[in-house]
Amino acid sequence: MKVYKENLSDKEEKLLVTLLARTKISELCPVAYRFIKITDSQGLESTCVLVPALALVSVLELKKTLLKCGHNPNVTKEYWSRAYQEVVKETDKVITLCYKPGFYGDAYLRVNDKVVGEIKEDKPILHPSAKNHLPVENKQETLKLWKMNVAPYALHSSRILLALCCGFSGFLLKLADMEGGGFHLWGMSSIGKTSSAYMLASLAGTPKDIVVLWNNTDKGLEEIAVAHNDSYLVLDESKLLDKDVLAAAKIMQNRVYTLSGGKGKTRSAMYENKVAEWQVSLFSTGECSLQQLAASGNVERLEGENVRVIDVHADAGAEMGIFESLPEGVNSSNELVHAIKDATHRYYGSAKPAFLKRLVADIQDDRESVKRKLEKGIEFFLDKHKVDRNSGIQVRIAKRFAIAYVAGCIAVKYGVLPFNKLDIMKGISTCYLDALKGNVPEAKPESAHTPLDSSLDAIIKLCQSDDILNLTGNKRIAQKYIKKARVIIHKVKGRMVYAVDKDLVHHYLPKNHRKGVLTLLTKQGVLLSDVHKDYSTVQIVYKRHQVGRRYCFVCNKLNKIMK
Repeated sequence: MKVYKENLSDKEEKLLVTLLARTKISELCPVAYRFIKITDSQGLESTCVLVPALALVSVLELKKTLLKCGHNPNVTKEYWSRAYQEVVKETDKVITLCYKPGFYGDAYLRVNDKVVGEIKEDKPILHPSAKNHLPVENKQETLKLWKMNVAPYALHSSRILLALCCGFSGFLLKLADMEGGGFHLWGMSSIGKTSSAYMLASLAGTPKDIVVLWNNTDKGLEEIAVAHNDSYLVLDESKLLDKDVLAAAKIMQNRVYTLSGGKGKTRSAMYENKVAEWQVSLFSTGECSLQQLAASGNVERLEGENVRVIDVHADAGAEMGIFESLPEGVNSSNELVHAIKDATHRYYGSAKPAFLKRLVADIQDDRESVKRKLEKGIEFFLDKHKVDRNSGIQVRIAKRFAIAYVAGCIAVKYGVLPFNKLDIMKGISTCYLDALKGNVPEAKPESAHTPLDSSLDAIIKLCQSDDILNLTGNKRIAQKYIKKARVIIHKVKGRMVYAVDKDLVHHYLPKNHRKGVLTLLTKQGVLLSDVHKDYSTVQIVYKRHQVGRRYCFVCNKLNKIMK
């Protein structure tokens, strides 16, 4: 039996497109758009899209555009004419196209085009060209579950707490009239640095969508920074910048200035030939500190760079990597790292919108009051740590930590972080004091003496002392004397070395400098190491017997430094 499909009449066929608003023509946006909603045939789901004016030249062009946007194709020919009339009709509703998310007046435009707060003027919508590098901010599970299953880990690590507070501080930079900037968490691999990045990422979405790698192009990073405007940016693995140490040092220095400065270097077609601008809080991770990276590349790190992105050693000093303690039921820091990874990939995306909702409401209620409280909190942090107000560098470093402290306290007040203000102060203060040791400028000595030389002075003196045990050609020394010797001369891996007791090296090289100095010496060929290691001790073999692992400094290389 032949079945004829009945065509619906114009009156019966439901229109699936609705005109919501139009855009204004301006210098910033010279192309006109129509903002429309497309609904599915069941009326259950809808999508809002921007249709350029060029698509309105004919019914056929509009049809092509709507089909590309996912419109149901199973409609009559007459339907498209009705859809065209709907889209081109006059409307008084106007939207403003924006090239970046963030604050517009006292309202906040999120990356998903949702506006937080009441809108007094035209509704802001992100320009289509601004969506290339936007982070994917999805939500999984509730804020309550995030507070129960993710946030408490921060109480076991001052570094994780700093990361979370750094994230919240990104929403306060404009209110505090502060330039962008943040922190660089550095330390050896498998110490837990990425756990901090995961925790911070979970404020807005899943870590795989939020964390950005350093090895993007300069232009790409600028566009990524714009996409994170008035928020935070997580950058992982600074070691991926360049294989050449000198090139990596120069790239990092330029990018720190650019990202924290908030202004692109060149005009971009994406932003209508205007220089891209942004304001963002940065949290970066890497195996070397920015100071060490600059030193290894023979690049002077300027004071302005030191206060924009501040080095914080990942090792909290409790022999558990970034952790000072372990939660009940967790037996090791490695187990805790895996627990954090699992939790942050299961519960995410609820903290940022919750924080913004309360913050924007407070700003719209009394902006000046919020600003005064913010300034008061910053001053409280500076007073508590007795910061020298006559030192511009010390004040700027302290203020970077202070705004993180205030942001954390606000998150506590809003019920986003399940802690108290004392917890916030303890964590941020710990990181501040640890970082300060390596960031307070000291008087430069008159002689040309590098930081590397200073770190090695004590070890060099050991290698110049008279009580060195020389094993070369001597086969009658008992193992117990070898093991007790502070420094021995021996042939290791075909090279004559000063083999120094590892505990002595650890004693003379501060933990926050050890990784960088020994890694650099290994790269320079001064220190021997095992295969695929940044640096390591090496097993000493005497008369076919192992007599312990030591740091092995190549004699002729170290002798040059001694001179």
